[in-house]
Amino acid sequence: MSMLNWRGREPVLPVLILIVVVLACLIPFLGKAFNMDDPLFVWCARHIQSSPCDFYGFNLNWEGKEAPMAAVTKNPPLAAFYLALVGSLLGWSESALHAGSLLPALAAVIGTFYLARGFCSHPLWAALTVATAPAFVLSSTGIQCDTMMLAFWVWSVFFWMEGLRSRNSAKLCLASILIAACCLTKYFGLSLIPLLLAYSLPEWRRIGWRLLYLLLPVLAFGTYEWLACRLYGRGLLLDAATYSTHYRVGGELLARLLAGLAFVGGCMIVLLAAAPLLWGTKRLLAGVAAVGVTAVLVVAMKKVGMLSTLHFGNAKWLFLAQLSLAVVAGASVFFLAAADWQSRKTPESALLFLWIAGTFVFCCFVNWTVSGRNILPMLPAVALALVRRLETIESLGETGGVRPQRLLAPLGGSLAIALVVAQADYKWADSARNMASILKQELGAVSSGIRFEGHWGFQYYMERLGAKALDRLDLRLVPDQVIVVPRDNSYLFSLPQDCVVPWRVYETQASTWLSTMNGRTGAGYYSDAWGRLPFVFGPVPAEEYLVFRVK
Repeated sequence: MSMLNWRGREPVLPVLILIVVVLACLIPFLGKAFNMDDPLFVWCARHIQSSPCDFYGFNLNWEGKEAPMAAVTKNPPLAAFYLALVGSLLGWSESALHAGSLLPALAAVIGTFYLARGFCSHPLWAALTVATAPAFVLSSTGIQCDTMMLAFWVWSVFFWMEGLRSRNSAKLCLASILIAACCLTKYFGLSLIPLLLAYSLPEWRRIGWRLLYLLLPVLAFGTYEWLACRLYGRGLLLDAATYSTHYRVGGELLARLLAGLAFVGGCMIVLLAAAPLLWGTKRLLAGVAAVGVTAVLVVAMKKVGMLSTLHFGNAKWLFLAQLSLAVVAGASVFFLAAADWQSRKTPESALLFLWIAGTFVFCCFVNWTVSGRNILPMLPAVALALVRRLETIESLGETGGVRPQRLLAPLGGSLAIALVVAQADYKWADSARNMASILKQELGAVSSGIRFEGHWGFQYYMERLGAKALDRLDLRLVPDQVIVVPRDNSYLFSLPQDCVVPWRVYETQASTWLSTMNGRTGAGYYSDAWGRLPFVFGPVPAEEYLVFRVK
């Protein structure tokens, strides 16, 4: 029997395969510099070591002004508590914290395998689809809360479904604990409650009072909100919701829809590679036509969000080709979910459709930005829908079936792209760490102090070397100070021209042909405010660090 359709009781070999694949993908990136929101989790974890009962009880400058951590962060603290444990055991280096983050990644993939055993006959391939997706590999090279939330998510669904099937109260209780942990890792975890309730309602007469287990995570999260109100004078969930409403980026509805579809298609590039296996000739031709129509539509729009689709009056054809392919690939996810429901009409089909649609709606129309991290919760459901589609085709005799040699080719392509994307992001993150060191070495001796704008990993390394972030409400400039302004960063603001003069410009080239976060190429894995694709193949301009001197 093939390993790809193995469904035995003791899945030792498949689990070992998944462990090897995940570790082989992530271990090369253990030394990655802290990037994007990583510093928030590091600072919070270090604070938790000394004040665990006051987890957000410190101030920081993350948005260009001094503010309480409770007002800055938009995530619950469970991931930071885990990092505090890792830091106390392994240390606070990049390699140590990334090594600790391997455990949630392994748990997410192995959990997908166990969950898939109840959905399809090829659970190993479903889990490998998640493990080789660019969104999973790239998100798991950071130390933020997304991969941990995914791990809690898939195991919650697994134990809830198993508990309902066997009417096992212990499994349902464990599922409710995991749901609570998911909610306290990332607020999106709360959507598990209505999702599992919708899955369970058709059987409510059979399962009866067991649905009350879904109240336990509600009570746990309510306790957390009560504690946050007592400590910080605000409900942090409401604070995060308000932020999403008032600070939404990415343009109008159509622009956000295009970005959402493009992110789904790019973050699960296997959908493109597996298209010949999933769809017949007529559907493939319709897909090719849809790519052309999408390209024409985007050119006609001239601007998608903040990004112009024209360059000196001519279309940016390389970017348009990638965007159009990704949009159509992303749209195919909904055809997968709809086809699964049409052919099976089971509670599992409904669960997958609601899982996919709910994540997409949140990512595009509720959250403040579209990002690969927000697409991540969708990956297991898409993988399951994809495998079930292939099994349906096999049973109908429409193609040659799902023989391993046909399934592994799309996986190989997805893995190759995931690794090169992760490598480009690794170089980009490392460039900020290297530039901080260069700036300190070259500017520290010829100035009375170094101040800087910008945040993310650049702030972490600048502050570690003794520089201080500018507060736009209280500049406190001193003659002969130098101010560093990274051109491609967040929360930048104009300096008073009567106080500073341009002095130097530093450039760094992280990657020359692939970008994950660059407003000039249209890549915005961490936020579609930077671009409408999670990553872009093509020429990448050098990043500039502008240096000003205080008069």
